[in-house]
Amino acid sequence: MRRRLVWTSLLLGSGLIAINAWSSKTISFAADLTGNFDIYIMDINRKNPVNLTNHPADDSSPTWAPDGSAFAYVSRRDGNPEIYVMEMKNKESRRLTNNQATDIDPAWSPDGRWLAFASNQHREHAADTDIYIMNPNGKKAQQLTNKGGHNSTPAWSPDGEWIAFRSTLDGIGAIHLMNADGKKQRAVTQVSATDPTWSADGKEIYFSTDMLNDVRVPTLFAIDVNGENVRRLANAPQTCEEPVESPDGQWIAYVSTQGNNKDIHLIRVADGETQQLTQNPGQEFSPTWVPLGLPVSSSNRTRATLWGTLKQTTVAGVIYR
Repeated sequence: MRRRLVWTSLLLGSGLIAINAWSSKTISFAADLTGNFDIYIMDINRKNPVNLTNHPADDSSPTWAPDGSAFAYVSRRDGNPEIYVMEMKNKESRRLTNNQATDIDPAWSPDGRWLAFASNQHREHAADTDIYIMNPNGKKAQQLTNKGGHNSTPAWSPDGEWIAFRSTLDGIGAIHLMNADGKKQRAVTQVSATDPTWSADGKEIYFSTDMLNDVRVPTLFAIDVNGENVRRLANAPQTCEEPVESPDGQWIAYVSTQGNNKDIHLIRVADGETQQLTQNPGQEFSPTWVPLGLPVSSSNRTRATLWGTLKQTTVAGVIYR
């Protein structure tokens, strides 16, 4: 029996985007393809990239509502980093935080009720931040960490019960874990690490570190939520960071840094095979999977304008499913 396909049309930029909730996987990320950083989405077959924010200020760190109706992100369009949300139905952005502090690292909860983020709004030193949560309308903000240090990059567990984050409160910058209400905080790693995210089944936490297995540059690892059974995910000579697993558990997207250039790569979970997704001379980072695998369909003219001919090349023999 064929699945019923639901299509929605959205006018984004100069191209009409058709969204099909059952087709190939789609990823979003930040990239500096037009002179500043904007949020893009693209099929993982390396086709149909579209600029969503298209603003002269820098935009980064996209995180999606579970139903794909909106995404939150960080923008400097009002002079300092603030959290914004763009509604996909009308492509309009609204600001959620409004203060002179630095508000960064938004993460949407699996039930859609909360956005976690990091902020220095109640700190004396700008480099120190705490983890907060707020409703997607910017109200009912609650501070979850309050014992000092730099607390950042919150990541929700798939069941919404836990938040992983990085903290320097322990003196090393390890990955920590806490309940969604800020209680039962504890360290998961015993070494400095960054970029915590969760496996799709909620049993492991992924992160990047150069403090394990005698690696020479930051590399991707996984660890059980109880802090045991560390294993290496990537076997690459260059820096690997920002891992994030697809909702179906088939792929891990991550950022690979070679020289001064950052690109998005993929690891196939089943066999560890890696593929390079972007090949732009600029910087691409903050990968996030778009809910429901929303593919993007735009005109050839739009793709060429936004991405350039290099992005339209294909890898012979590589098929993404």
